Amino acid sequence: MPSLKEPADIMTKKPEPDQILNETVALLQGRLPEPLSAITLETVVVGVFFTGVKLSNGYGGICFTPVDLIPEAVCCTTAASAMPYCGNMQGVSLDKILHHISSPAPLVRAVLISIVNALSAWYLEICPKGTYHIEDNKDAFDLVDEIDPSRPVVVVGALWPVIHRLKQRNAAYRIFELNRNALREDELPFFVPPEEQDAVLAEAGCVVMTGATMVTGTTEDLLNRIPNEVPVIIGGPTISMIPDIFFKMGVTAIGGDIVTDPDSLLTTIMQGGSGYHFFGKSARKILIRKI
Repeated sequence: MPSLKEPADIMTKKPEPDQILNETVALLQGRLPEPLSAITLETVVVGVFFTGVKLSNGYGGICFTPVDLIPEAVCCTTAASAMPYCGNMQGVSLDKILHHISSPAPLVRAVLISIVNALSAWYLEICPKGTYHIEDNKDAFDLVDEIDPSRPVVVVGALWPVIHRLKQRNAAYRIFELNRNALREDELPFFVPPEEQDAVLAEAGCVVMTGATMVTGTTEDLLNRIPNEVPVIIGGPTISMIPDIFFKMGVTAIGGDIVTDPDSLLTTIMQGGSGYHFFGKSARKILIRKI
């Protein structure tokens, strides 16, 4: 099992909303060899399951498409009207589009997170060797098999691959999920309502989260409520960004995806494709553990 949180990771104050995104963008601005004003959006695709971008420097990034977070997901929804530069995104510089980083609009957040993931892919390729402990073709959720089953695992989000593994091991688990209807009937007894979550976290052996919490804007608050001795694993394509701020906030390991063929990936998600269609083809999984 990955190492537990160190005392230095203890947070002394409540995190700011979008602290992870804002601080990650600041780190990338300081580390990348070109200013964000010199890089533009080449292509943006908002697919049924995933949103993706390709930058003018050739790097791509993805994020899940949060359709279920749009209350009136119908034609001409006002929620979608918040999308900046809609219809004219090609050629917009990243410094201008990232100005909207704290937008609450779900589709805007998906595009912006995709951009941060694309910039992260660039930095992960050029950063000095040894900067991160990276394992290629490794799924973060594989770490579930290393978790001590003596204490319950808290699963944040309806993560069927994780829940399925826990069921096979007869391991104790509890589920935090905004949409209770996303759970299967046999999982409902393990659903934890918001008012009981802190008590459950206090007894947890590990917390496994989906990167989708970055889109809902709930990551920072949840991390702040997890006891410091509890390992935290975050996985999924949405979390494909440099891990510095996550590690600072006590996360043990993150696992995302590096886009290896942006054009192919964007074509796939444009045609309604999901991870089954692009994993191992136009994107590869990576796991980054805290050193």
